Order: sequence, then structure tokens, then C-alpha cells
Amino acid sequence: MKHVGKGDAVIITSPDYPYKTIQIQPAYYEKFQQLKIKVYMEYPEEIPNYPIDSTLHRGLLERGVVSSGFFGDELPPMSIFSVNDCHIRMTHNVKDTLLCYAKVAGFDHAEYGLTNTTVYPLLFRDQHILIAASCLSNFSTSRFAPQKSLEIIWSKILNWITDKSLPINYWVQDPMPMYGKEEALPQNAMAQSIQRAYNWYYASNLLLDPSWEDEWIKYQGDGTNPFGPPITGDKEIGDGSHGILEGHASRIYYDGTQQYRYWMRADVQAESAMALAAGGQYLQQYDSVSANLLQYLYKTSNLRNGPRNDPSSPSYGLIGWAVTHPYVFYGDDNARTLLGTIGATAFLHNQEWNLKIVEGILSNFRVSGKHGFQGERLAEGDLVEKGLAAYRDAEVIHLSAHFESWLWASYLWLYQQTHYAPLLEKAKASIATMMHNYPHNWRCVQGIQIERARMILPLAWLVRIEDTEEHRAWLDRIISDILTYQVSSGGIRESFEVNVHIDLGKTVSNDQYGVYEAPLIFNEGDPVTCSLYTSNFAIFGLNEAYHATHNPRYRVARDKLADYLMRIQVKSDRHKDLSGAWFRGFDYNRWDYWGSNADAGWGVWSTLSGWSQPWILLSLIMIDEENNFWDYTHRQLDVKKEMSRSLWITGD
Repeated sequence: MKHVGKGDAVIITSPDYPYKTIQIQPAYYEKFQQLKIKVYMEYPEEIPNYPIDSTLHRGLLERGVVSSGFFGDELPPMSIFSVNDCHIRMTHNVKDTLLCYAKVAGFDHAEYGLTNTTVYPLLFRDQHILIAASCLSNFSTSRFAPQKSLEIIWSKILNWITDKSLPINYWVQDPMPMYGKEEALPQNAMAQSIQRAYNWYYASNLLLDPSWEDEWIKYQGDGTNPFGPPITGDKEIGDGSHGILEGHASRIYYDGTQQYRYWMRADVQAESAMALAAGGQYLQQYDSVSANLLQYLYKTSNLRNGPRNDPSSPSYGLIGWAVTHPYVFYGDDNARTLLGTIGATAFLHNQEWNLKIVEGILSNFRVSGKHGFQGERLAEGDLVEKGLAAYRDAEVIHLSAHFESWLWASYLWLYQQTHYAPLLEKAKASIATMMHNYPHNWRCVQGIQIERARMILPLAWLVRIEDTEEHRAWLDRIISDILTYQVSSGGIRESFEVNVHIDLGKTVSNDQYGVYEAPLIFNEGDPVTCSLYTSNFAIFGLNEAYHATHNPRYRVARDKLADYLMRIQVKSDRHKDLSGAWFRGFDYNRWDYWGSNADAGWGVWSTLSGWSQPWILLSLIMIDEENNFWDYTHRQLDVKKEMSRSLWITGD
């Protein structure tokens, strides 16, 4: 810097961030000011006239916020962008703040301003010098988002220090969507997408191996905070006999890697087994991991052992939520576990688990009340204390498709196999209650689209059994309403709608951001889709609905959604553990992974080995083969013998 003169521009970055700060001698700082040299510097050890306390490592919930008009109309004040795993210097006496760092609620705008939150200067100006209290030049490696906002920020910084127009139009974004919004798809795009989605199960490092089981136990803990560091690729990949972890959390580290969820859940085991079995058959290779996962789920783990495997226990046949909470039961999770087991068993051509399937469906059936609803959550202790009769005779009506509807689908599936009339009667009555209360009395978890997506499947299967005008009308109403929000690129926009009860809606204040489960949108109309709760279940349901009715409109919608999901599948050269997955959130206007990251457990950049990945992967396979779950599984399985052995569960 000895040769820097008047009119020059200086950029001082932090190559050793976050371990080493930048040392700028006061004499140089004075020289910059005296000669009016424009400078950008970041992550400084000290700055004259600006006391710095220490490095504050936050980065859990805070985001970057534009706090001035410096970036123009393209990025106005209160615009939000992510600064992942931010190590920030706590700087005082700052007056001309351009960017700040704070926990704020909103989709791409700080909806409550900077109230009820601690605000840290992130980028500020001291005459001719721009000072970043953290490292902003690491935006690509650290995966700051959205991409367009970072283009604007850095273009404005470079324009200011050089007095020239230096637009940034492109840099290597990694991860990125597999295809552009308007890009022509290759002829074999679906086959490639299926291959990548299948490969992800091995590249993700989620299959637990005994060689690092101690690490899993450490970070899983009691299940209340099962987050830990990335599982590196040098670890042994398990064979399924010790289970598969849940996926990536939405926290991104400064090097671009992601936090993992070290949790072992029942639904994830069965859904992953189904995905691997279906993928293995499609790719013409037997997948032993699938069979091992079912063995772990039903035999090795505690998920269906203990009281859940004791015929005298009221919880017999139920499947525990997770290995840390085997005594907790969610009907939704049990339903997906059972449907996943049905799918895995069918694709493996091995009926070893037929009895577990039948017992699981009937055990859930017997703890559903008079009207066919279970309620949100059951607990083993309550079942023992109250007794089965209290649940069988309960008057509960829980108008939540998210929590209830796939259990009804499982009843319909088993009815088709056995013609046990109470299964059909309870499913029909429950579905009728839901449809007579639709939509204004429905209880929506995070938005109406989640509920509609889940309701398609039982309605489609009801048409399979009783193809009446009323049942077709119910199915068409739900599909028509959800497709009102299907955008031109094929995605289904998330929505609150009006006059609908939302349990976990928009965050009510800045200090509540990230405290609870929350949607990806903040305001109605935010251009985001969800692959955790909506797109994944909608595409599976639409395929089943098309094959049940042969309605061409359903097929067109299904294929548009499939096209969209193939395009937004994750592509990554740097992060092999992410490539082939689907992140939860996607902004179809920006064509970027973006949304409100307020969800306490499953934010924008989360991946799920259950829930998301299996139902999308399976749906693409079914679509490519012009197949469907209902027909295929009924051809492959016959559970009549197991039904006759299990009717005692219902009292018959």
C-alpha cells in the first residue's frame, strides 16, 4: 500500500476469515482519508475512532438488512439477504450504516423494521472508506443469498470505490438449480433426475455406520436439539442396518457446508427404504440398504419394540415417533411410515413385513375416535392411563388434513385388500366431515396448500373404491383449488388465503423469528414453493388422482409440477452431499433457493431423507413408467392372511 496515490481505489479482503482479522496500521488509514482514496476493507482488527469489543459469532437467525439508500431502488432500505455463519466485529460509534445485521422477520423485507431486535453495523462508511465488520467478499463460498441481491450489493460497492459502472452479472453459484427456468430439458431429464435423487442417499452421508455411532449419539442427544456439524465424506457409509439420519438443517456454515440433523425417526426409515427400493428397481439394481432399513425400523430399533410389540399393550402395533421418543405417536408419521413400508415391500418383492403393515394400520384405526380422527399427538402413558375405550369412543374432530388424511388413505388401501367394512366406513365418514367443513373450518398448520396437497391422496383412493359423482366432485374441488396457485413454471405457490385458520402463520415480531415452526412466506403472494409440505405430496397425489380418474387436466398439472421439480433439484460440484436433493424452499421469480428462514427446524435450505426426497423420487419414477402406487402395490402384495391374524386388534 506504499504506492497507493490520490484517485486510486483499494480493496482489502479477509482471506483467513474467520480465524484472522485484517491488520490496518493507523498511518495507512490516515493516508487513505487525507488523499481521499476510496477503500473497501473488511473484518478489521481495529479502526481509528471506532472502538471494537470483540468478534461476535452470531449467524444463527440474524440476516443482513439494507439500512440506507446507498443501494438504490433495486435494493431499498429494509431489504433482507442472508449472511451465513457470520463472524462479526462489534463496532461502536457508527453513524453512516449502509448494511446492518439483525434478527428480523419477513420474506425479503424486514416487515417490522429494526424493532425488538439487536442491531449490529455490518457495512458502514467513514468518509472515503467502506468498512465491513465481517467478511462480505466470501459471499459465494458462504452461499449468501439471494444471488440477485448480492449482485446489486457488490456492483454498488465497486461502483462507489472506482467511480465506474462495474456490474456483476454472473458468478459461479454452487449449489444451484439443475436447470434454468427457460432452459430446454434434455430428452432423458427425468431419468437423470431419478438417478441423481437415488445417488443422493449415498452421497448425503446420512446412512449411519457403527464407526461413527458415538458421534451420532452425542449430537442426537435427547432429540430436542439434534443438530451437529457436517458429516464428512471420509466417514464410512452405513448399509442401512443402523438406520438413516433425517437430513440437513437449514444452517449454512462460512465454508458453505451445512449443519446436519442427527435424528433417527421412524417415518424417515420407511420412506427412505421405499425410495431406495423403487430407485433400485428402476435402475435395475437390487438395493440391500432398503431391506436393512426395514429390519432396523421393525426389529433392531426401539420404534416397534417394547410395549409397541406387546399384544397386551394399548400401544401394540403403533410406531414410535423417533428413537428418542418411541412413546410418542403422530398419526401422520405412522401413516407415512406404513405407506413407505408398503411401497418398499412391493418394490423389493418381499412380503416379510406384511404383518407389520396390517398391525400398524389396525392399531391406528383402533385409537381413532368415533368420527375417524386421532388428534395431533398420542402418548403411550395416556393410552395406558385412559384405556383404549376412551380413544375409540372419543368425539374428537380434528380438521387437519396434514395430521389425519394419510391415515384414511391407509385405511382405504387395506380395505381394498381385505374388504373389512369398518375401514371404509371410518375413512368415508372422516373424509365427508373434512369436505363439509372445507375450507373455512380446516385447521391449517402453516398454510392452506399444505392441507390441500395432503388431501388429494385419500380422495383419489376413495374414487378408486366408490367412483361416485360426489367423490369425484370432492377430489376435483381440492385439485382445482390447489392448481389455482400453480404458476407458469409449474410450481405451486404457498398461500395463507383468507378466512382460513393458520396455526403457525407469519412471525408476529422480530424477537419471535426462528422460535417456532413457520412457513416460508410472510405475506400472501410471496413467490415461493415448498418441497417439504406441498410439492412433494401434491405430485404424488396428482399422479394417483390422474390414474384414478384419467382426467387429462390432472395429468397436465402433474407433468408441469414434475418439470418444475426436475429443474429446481440441487446441483452442486462443491457439496456432493447436497447434489441431487431438494431444498425445502424455492423462489420461482428469482429462480433461487430463498424464502423466510423462520422455521425453527426445517428452514429454506433443509433437506429431508424422508418427507421430501422419497415422495418426489417415487413420483418421478411412477410418472416415467406411467405407473401408480395403488395399482402397483395391490398387484405385488396380498395381506389377507395377515389380516385374519390381526383382527383381534379391532376387537373383531
